[in-house]
Amino acid sequence: MPEKVLKKLNTYILPQWKVCFFTAFLVGLMAHLYKITNWLPNWDSLVFRYDSQNMVALGRWFLPVVCSVSSFYDLPFLNGIIAIVFHALGAVCICRMFDVQKKITAGLIGAVIVSFPTVTSVMMYNYVADGYSIAFFLSVLSAFWMTKEKPKFLLSSVLIALSAGIYQAYITVTIMLILLKLIDEIVYHNASFGNLLKKVLHMIFSGILGVALYGIILKALLGILSVKLLDYQGMGETASLSNIDLLASLYVVKETFVKCFFDVSGGVNVYVALNYFVLIFTLVYYFKCIVKMRIYKNPANTVMFGILSVMLVFGAGVLAFVNPGVDYHNLMLMGYSVFYLFFLLIYEREEENEKYSSVKCWIVLITAITIISNQIVISNVSYHKAQIAYEKSYGVLVRIADRIEQTPGSEACKRILVIGALDDSEAYSVNLTPDITGITDGYIVRADDETVGQSVLTSSLNDYCGKNYEFVSGEEKKNFIQREEIKSMKKWPQKDCVAVVDDTIVIKLGTEGEN
Repeated sequence: MPEKVLKKLNTYILPQWKVCFFTAFLVGLMAHLYKITNWLPNWDSLVFRYDSQNMVALGRWFLPVVCSVSSFYDLPFLNGIIAIVFHALGAVCICRMFDVQKKITAGLIGAVIVSFPTVTSVMMYNYVADGYSIAFFLSVLSAFWMTKEKPKFLLSSVLIALSAGIYQAYITVTIMLILLKLIDEIVYHNASFGNLLKKVLHMIFSGILGVALYGIILKALLGILSVKLLDYQGMGETASLSNIDLLASLYVVKETFVKCFFDVSGGVNVYVALNYFVLIFTLVYYFKCIVKMRIYKNPANTVMFGILSVMLVFGAGVLAFVNPGVDYHNLMLMGYSVFYLFFLLIYEREEENEKYSSVKCWIVLITAITIISNQIVISNVSYHKAQIAYEKSYGVLVRIADRIEQTPGSEACKRILVIGALDDSEAYSVNLTPDITGITDGYIVRADDETVGQSVLTSSLNDYCGKNYEFVSGEEKKNFIQREEIKSMKKWPQKDCVAVVDDTIVIKLGTEGEN
């Protein structure tokens, strides 16, 4: 009977796992309820309000499969709840992976993961939030199975391929968790060098197999569907490994790490101050553990510890080594959340000195709660800014629609040509330290993006103003722009910014492609 099965299943779920999940769920609601109970779109949401997410041309061949479960609509509440749940489940797997016994540690891990700024960025791309959260979950699972006492490397490889098939950036989560696990075994469990080396070699093989499996499936689907990789984020060059530049990659890795945690370009703030404290406290504590455990007397383990520690920064930014031109925006930085786990696991590890252990635990607990609280604030401020940007953009959209209707001959037009973009509409992130991708202080009605075949203005007019326009693109658009009557048009919001040319509505938001 189902009741007996559920009752038996419940006996296998440890109390700390339940604490982790429900803490993550509660904190997830505190951080993201604003978003999941409101329609707060960004520019992509206006285009992908309903879309099959067929992103094979971007290498995301498994994305339409996982997104189909919740329909292909951008559903704020359903997709948002699914995202919170799968990030919570991923946090539970992390607790299992590191054998977390203390409920407070488990709760802190769940809360930090679900409120991490990258999750806020994921929520702003709500139409794929469910899929990306599953990618995170699969990436954690792959690390979990790879690091068990009896690892299942083939299963891990399959999970890596599936996670990358949803969104490639989540491979950094797997890499970072594996590195943390190996360092944890050296520092706290005195693992032998021979055993560690054997694990590392098996993990490298499993990772390569997973990436290869992802690439084989992608290549097969591209051939079957007669599709080419889009020139987006250097996808074509990445696939061919034709753009490797070690020095440029190292620069991207360094800049991404600093910008994620220690960006003081806008002045020191709570987020940066907390990160400096966490970094210093963690380094001091781990150094003390190394001295106490006399790890330095084992040269092989010392060297491996040093290599693994350096690899942490590289592991979080590994995609830069495949393509140094990649724009490492916040949506791709979930692997960086693992840095906080070093700090949180300090609470878990026992100390012989009871008094010192008590001080250590209180420091970790209070700091972690402050980090979580600050991340919740960052999320809610982000959504507030998203709401203002949406309402401001909606007002402009209605004005544009009204201007079109006042243009003689527009009622018979079925096509629209959008030239340029509104001033203050180019930014795709808002600087809250860290930058939150998917939000802007400006307008969300952006310029046409022919690389991925979308026109935000056209989609917005169709959905919000009851139109049925098709947008002009490609060579036809280039030829239109060179015509004298279009060159002489004024830019929005001036009087002559909208015109009808050859049964096509032309609206000039800015300058573009004029010789």
